[in-house]
Amino acid sequence: MTRLRSALVTVAAVALLAGTAAMGTASAEPVAAAPVEAMEPGCAKLGAYGPGWADIHNVCGHTISASVEVDGWDPSCIQIGPHGTGRIGLEAGDDPYYAYEC
Repeated sequence: MTRLRSALVTVAAVALLAGTAAMGTASAEPVAAAPVEAMEPGCAKLGAYGPGWADIHNVCGHTISASVEVDGWDPSCIQIGPHGTGRIGLEAGDDPYYAYEC
């Protein structure tokens, strides 16, 4: 009976060590931080902008309608093709906060 008990203890110890080693390996690998835009829902992403304009990127594989959020009245939606970029006009003093699908 002692040999059987020793064999079972050895098998259990090996299983625990193998599981711990696997978990240690998985947690030791560096995890790249997800880009902020990947966390935003939808296909429309705000790109570069300046006085009177803003770029909207379509990160999806289908055509979308999109606009940007500004203080006051938001600009009309524009159509942007798959993986394309569209430029939208803004009023003087408007700074876009984010892009969204219409």
